[in-house]
Amino acid sequence: MGGDHAPDEIVRGALLYREKGGPAEVLLVGQQDRLRPLLGGARTGVEVHHAAEVIAMDEHPANALRRRSDSSIGVATALVKKGEADAVVSAGSTGATMAAALLVLGRVRGIDRPALCGMLPVLGDRPATCLLDAGATMDADAKNLVQYARMATWFMEKVHGTKRPSIGLINVGEEPEKGDKIRLEAHALLTASDMNFYGNIEGRDVLRGLTDIALCDGFTGNVLAKGLEGALDVVQVGIRGDIFGGPLGKVAAAFAYPGIQKFRHRFDYDQYVSAPLLGIAGVSVVTHGRARANMVRWAIAVAERAVSSRLVEAIGASAATAA
Repeated sequence: MGGDHAPDEIVRGALLYREKGGPAEVLLVGQQDRLRPLLGGARTGVEVHHAAEVIAMDEHPANALRRRSDSSIGVATALVKKGEADAVVSAGSTGATMAAALLVLGRVRGIDRPALCGMLPVLGDRPATCLLDAGATMDADAKNLVQYARMATWFMEKVHGTKRPSIGLINVGEEPEKGDKIRLEAHALLTASDMNFYGNIEGRDVLRGLTDIALCDGFTGNVLAKGLEGALDVVQVGIRGDIFGGPLGKVAAAFAYPGIQKFRHRFDYDQYVSAPLLGIAGVSVVTHGRARANMVRWAIAVAERAVSSRLVEAIGASAATAA
């Protein structure tokens, strides 16, 4: 029931996932009188689980969850806790999804704070970079950043098949002595760790794909992610209007069509933008609030891969070893 285009696009995404051969069965959690008509005759592998209430984007997440025991995100997360589902996926309020995950599923033992992984399309050979934390926790100390790096390493290995992913610490300069106290301490800890630490990177390096993981606190990550998203939107609108607008622009567009398609495909983040909350004792995947069917399809696929690769167990074992 969550998201700008819910429930229509969410239902279409679930059906598309199954049509494309997705192996997981999907439970659509929400108001059944609105969901069942959207299924039509195609019901194989997609069922409805009724939940009467919906948490709005402008509500305080934790308070709303406590007041509304029958909210769709609360019921969906409880199904995971009870073992009746393996993962929960939401395009609704990130705050409500995270609050439900913390209150119902809890944290992985040894992880102090959860983190939200934001996947960004990049140039170069890498399909995407993992930006962590993209906004789950506004404050983080050096120890938290090291934990984020370990969780992101397992996420990239297990879900995206990246062997020994490289980690870049977002900072105000590349030199090891740059940054505030937290960044300096985190740099020293990461250098001494067994992870594949590249060193400091700057904001301009993220979309270049300099590293597989771009590491930062949640405040920095959220501002950076939204800034980059807005910049990409402006570039795409500018290309359509300023460069290829008008009669001559349409002629130029015909010649440039192969390159345009390649560029569009590279920065089509539908299959990368969805990611689980890392550090949660269960799989809870957050996708974009603007998600339409194709993005929902990929969000379900990410959840399925996180479950089948035993991502949570790997993070738990790593946290126990590090402690």
